[in-house]
Amino acid sequence: MPALARGDAERLLRFVAEAESFGGDQPFAGEFLTQLGRLVPADWVGFSEYDERERECLIVNLERPGDEGFFSGVDWAAVLPVLKAENPLFLRFQEGISEAVKVSDFLTQRQLHRTRMYDLVLRPCGIEDSLGLLLPMAIPEQTMKFVFDRGGHNFSERDRAVLDTLRPHFQQLHRAAQVRQRLREALALHESTQTAVVLLEAGDRVAFASSAARELIDCYFGETSARLPGLLASWLRERRRMAAGEPLTIDAGDRSLIVDVVDDALLLEEEQRLPHLTPREREILDLVAQGRTNAEIAQALWVSPGTVRRHLENVFAKLGVHTRTAAAAFVHERRL
Repeated sequence: MPALARGDAERLLRFVAEAESFGGDQPFAGEFLTQLGRLVPADWVGFSEYDERERECLIVNLERPGDEGFFSGVDWAAVLPVLKAENPLFLRFQEGISEAVKVSDFLTQRQLHRTRMYDLVLRPCGIEDSLGLLLPMAIPEQTMKFVFDRGGHNFSERDRAVLDTLRPHFQQLHRAAQVRQRLREALALHESTQTAVVLLEAGDRVAFASSAARELIDCYFGETSARLPGLLASWLRERRRMAAGEPLTIDAGDRSLIVDVVDDALLLEEEQRLPHLTPREREILDLVAQGRTNAEIAQALWVSPGTVRRHLENVFAKLGVHTRTAAAAFVHERRL
């Protein structure tokens, strides 16, 4: 990488110091792209984030303010297949190359002018060179990239060096924005409910865990750390691989921990388990939960009301309750 001139180095330091305040929740929007375009002069500056798994852009071509009409009139449905086949930047991005690359690295001006992409997009928009930078992400199927388009003279080695120097700072800005967003979500959730929730980041690391969640994790796993306990992490990987599945249940004495996943969050709930009931006791308890009277239960089971009453006394004692309503609640609200 060529050394940057002293003036460039000072400008980059100033840009990095101010960059976190430019974009807010979306760190690569608005003023950020405006200032970046001053460091690397171009006719069009854009950022995009793409998720191959979902087949849709998470953030579609965030453009530098003022560049919004630059590609007006381009039929992207017809052009994209051509760009993916001919544009060296697309091909390099598919290989996962994260260093800044230019179209002029691969095609001379004469070769570029013979391509279909030049006839369809570049010439109508006055583009003679493109410079791109791919940002690696923790999830392989997701990509982020900056693209700069310019007419006139090609991008220089100095332009490439600027982007390569800024690349780790871009990644840090993105991570910081994600953490801020997760923290806001967690604080909002914590303020509205005492739900035991764990918010996850890449690699199943814990971005945030409510106090209730930490207590449950410590109680059932004997540990609280920046990573999920091994059993939870293994279950989560299998759940994601299957793209569906039942909640995880961990029994401990008369209580159980129920763990479910929603997007990038784990919801934890502790429930009291029903003590061991005989088949007849359970049968009677289920009918109680349906609102049946002792007489109706006796008729349904072909036993005497006195037998039903004795069984219910045993059920009440085992459950530690004194009313039919409280006993029915064990069926409706607690797992067996």
